[in-house]
Amino acid sequence: MGTLSTSKRILVTGASRGIGRATALALARQGHTVALAARDEGALRELAGEIARAGGKAEVAPMDVTDDASVERGIARLLEAGPCDVVINNAGSCDQADFLVQKMETQRSEMDLNYWGAVRVTRALLPSMLARRSGVVVNVSSMLGIVASPTTANYSATKAALNAWSHALRGEVGRFGVQVVVFVAPHTDTASGRRVRFDGVVSLPVEYTVEALLRAVDRAPRQAAASPVYRLLLRLAGLFPAFIESRVAASARPHLLPSYGAGARESPALPTGPIQGA
Repeated sequence: MGTLSTSKRILVTGASRGIGRATALALARQGHTVALAARDEGALRELAGEIARAGGKAEVAPMDVTDDASVERGIARLLEAGPCDVVINNAGSCDQADFLVQKMETQRSEMDLNYWGAVRVTRALLPSMLARRSGVVVNVSSMLGIVASPTTANYSATKAALNAWSHALRGEVGRFGVQVVVFVAPHTDTASGRRVRFDGVVSLPVEYTVEALLRAVDRAPRQAAASPVYRLLLRLAGLFPAFIESRVAASARPHLLPSYGAGARESPALPTGPIQGA
């Protein structure tokens, strides 16, 4: 039987918008209780109300996953109300720009959210899962964490770190009944996703991404790619890494700055901003 074959209590981070919001709605429609985590408490309460009006169950769990104390408080309150069966570490951001254009502050913030955010939430939840000898940790990653791309050097590094940590953690906690899944999300057509551009890369509907994510939660494989194309790319990346790297680089090349150096810092070519669950 799959993880989602019976009603579960599931924490979704980055639930206020994009993939996280759509995932919470889909889980609630399936009869699961969703705990909604993000910094924007107002947006979470609005979403919880929408879920309740549709007959679903939702809890508001406001927290800033980049803040240790906020995560500890939020998870403590969550567990006071009962066990958490699944956590979907979805909160993330992507600042697309040439490396020298990005400020160090932005790069640190990106790592703090994409990697350390998942680590903080999982660290706070793991003891309760281990005590129950049951639980699923799903970390939303990206193809760019496997095949890095120009214009997303720092973002690629954050997702590569997330992947390596996930696979290592699985070896520690699997013997205690806790499963760890890496979900390789596709480029997704959300408001924030549209701010990240790669030529020739199809942006998939959020409903498609969520359906694939829920399959990954249910089946709990080691790693799950969102589509047949992404699964093929993962295989090819293992067999022909230089070729796949060159194709990914080609899709980003039109968005590179014409010059690369100190002067480039004055005129970034691309808008920047968060893309949830990228």
